[in-house]
Amino acid sequence: MPSLIAWLDASSEDQRRMREIVNLFSERDSRDELGIGQIRDVLSDTLFPGTSTLLTRARYMLLIPWAFAAAAKQGLDADEIARRVEKNERNLIATLKRDTDGEGLLGKTAGAALKTLPSSTYWAALRQYGILADPSQSQADAIAASIRNPADDDETSYSVGPWSPTLPPFPSSFPNNTGGGFDLNRIEAEWLRDRMLNGSEGSLLAHFIDHRPQSETAAPWLEPGAVGASSNSANHLFHARMFSQAVNGASLLYNLLLAEAYEAAGYDRVIGRVDAYRERLSEWQNDRDQASMHLSSWDRSDFWALAYAKNPRINGSSRAFVDTWLDAVTGSGSLTIADNEGLRLFIAQRERRHKGVQARLQNTRLLQSWQGASGAGAVTFRWRQVRGILTDLHDGLERADA
Repeated sequence: MPSLIAWLDASSEDQRRMREIVNLFSERDSRDELGIGQIRDVLSDTLFPGTSTLLTRARYMLLIPWAFAAAAKQGLDADEIARRVEKNERNLIATLKRDTDGEGLLGKTAGAALKTLPSSTYWAALRQYGILADPSQSQADAIAASIRNPADDDETSYSVGPWSPTLPPFPSSFPNNTGGGFDLNRIEAEWLRDRMLNGSEGSLLAHFIDHRPQSETAAPWLEPGAVGASSNSANHLFHARMFSQAVNGASLLYNLLLAEAYEAAGYDRVIGRVDAYRERLSEWQNDRDQASMHLSSWDRSDFWALAYAKNPRINGSSRAFVDTWLDAVTGSGSLTIADNEGLRLFIAQRERRHKGVQARLQNTRLLQSWQGASGAGAVTFRWRQVRGILTDLHDGLERADA
């Protein structure tokens, strides 16, 4: 019989990255149509280490270790522990569906048939924040570290196995009882706060762990709580804001080209996009021309030094694309971006080089299926997901119950 540890693949980080890419493609405004994803991810990891677009609720960072700890019993081998961990995770779906409103529930639709379990989604975060005692461990390693020697302790003793030795104990009857659904109690929140601070020292995430963000801000630079961040974090945030502002103009021009091609081909399932993107591009150009946006004076050499220090393997074509675009749109003289033939050709060529036969401007089938937006939204570096995790954390810290 084949080992059930196969689902605990050591390449879980690569799998998580691929799922994150797929998730981005499911959000039309977040698609990486022009090949800037590596740069975006560097900035996201710098601002908010340990996060991804797949994270939903903070308490998963306790529920997952508990699923492992509750599976570990004396006399069980690795395969049996793996079965029990998987069963615990799948049972958790039903429990959380029963005890919560379902907001942020992984498996809300698929139920126990969920293909990607929460442990795979959150593993990078568990490593980053020291919730997994040895961050080099894969899920299979954690299973092996959960094996309990009958000579070491009695059957009823609590063992955290591969997890932080300060991990709070799981509730009785777990996973059929989670002791609060997705709500962190104060002790849990304080424990998680300390773990997250330890794994994000000096970052903007660490600042927001100590300064609650507002609930509806659309980007981290719009968050009043960002004021007072360290000079290093403030510099990172400024670079992120400039990058987002820069590439949003390119994305809007790309979507204008799509809208024009879509209408020219006689498709009419979505309407009014040409005028809408012309207006948005005009607004972007007005923002660019405001001194407060600093695009013309942005220190790109410092930005690229930061990016390559984090990821030396950033594709050179991505840098060339960003620099060429910025050189064109921040140069002296008047420029109507929406009608500039050189820029329009530049964007069309970039899509073709990046996406090949999947380029919508050349692929009639893909153009016909266009839904009105392809990466048109501003890049916000996982802020929606991060803001939700931080909200859960601060809600727990403010609770009077222990």
